[in-house]
Amino acid sequence: MFRGVEEIRDAYRRDAVARNYIGERFTQPLGALLHERQVAALKRVIAAHQPASVLEIAPGPARLTSELAEAFSGLGAVMDASAQMLQEAKRRLGSGTRWRPVQGDAFNLPFGAQFDLVYSFRLVRHFEERDRSALYRQIARVLRPGGMFVFDAVNELVSKPLRRRSPGEYQHFDAMFRLDALKSELEAHGFTPLAFEGVQHRFPTMQRIQVLVGPRSRGLTRWLMEACDRMPAGEPLEWIVTCRRA
Repeated sequence: MFRGVEEIRDAYRRDAVARNYIGERFTQPLGALLHERQVAALKRVIAAHQPASVLEIAPGPARLTSELAEAFSGLGAVMDASAQMLQEAKRRLGSGTRWRPVQGDAFNLPFGAQFDLVYSFRLVRHFEERDRSALYRQIARVLRPGGMFVFDAVNELVSKPLRRRSPGEYQHFDAMFRLDALKSELEAHGFTPLAFEGVQHRFPTMQRIQVLVGPRSRGLTRWLMEACDRMPAGEPLEWIVTCRRA
């Protein structure tokens, strides 16, 4: 299990991880549905707040940013510690992109207070409280007052029992939260929480659908998963969190 900052950085500097990241995690129905929900959430934030400048931290191969070309007309930057991931991001974003690739450290962001929106998925969640605090301070520093921050967080109520039952399935450390504790953590670092969009409701059922139905019909698998995810009530596996810098 990766816990330290350097261990997590090293994991994403491997050529094979960079090349296969999307294919391994976000092409099967479960991962594809999560990806689409994250893209849709970012598009809503962009449409509502019309940011002139945007930063994605730890974009990997630009999985999300490559989907936002039509939604965002300003200037953007994608910053990753991994040269291998940035190379894949540049390839996916294509020539003539408005997005500037920057190799840098999320714990020492090489920017001033110049962004209206910062988003980062699969980053904050991988760190213990002390390191999360350092990340929050850096993100707040590069956001203009009133700027938006969007990221993902894991729901302890759903994830903890899953990890107890199958500890070998989880290679990376994920911080797990109760909603009130997550709100308090964000407020303590100068962010006002605005929305917690639950995704992957009834996750164990969705996993079973992918295993049992997926090999026979991707279309039916997707329809059943969407039905599960959008049913009222029930705890989500994680949230897409939107907050504002004070």
